[in-house]
Amino acid sequence: MRASLLRERNQITLPDEVVEAAGLVPQHDYIAWRVESGEIRGRKMTPAASRSGRVARDRKTGLLFWDGDISAEEAETAALSANLPRE
Repeated sequence: MRASLLRERNQITLPDEVVEAAGLVPQHDYIAWRVESGEIRGRKMTPAASRSGRVARDRKTGLLFWDGDISAEEAETAALSANLPRE
């Protein structure tokens, strides 16, 4: 296993094998991060433009939701990539 050093500004360099295996394109793709059972997990985000539907914000709760026909995982990725202002 290769390791990456966390630099002063919270930056890391992903190993080439990881970038290639995930099909990441530098300066183009985003990675959604989460901590699960003490492990840091990253997932390549799918651009919302390639899906039918939209990300919206519930006016009462302020929660984001996906208004369309996709899986829960795809909805999570879309919500993480959304930059919606609070109404």
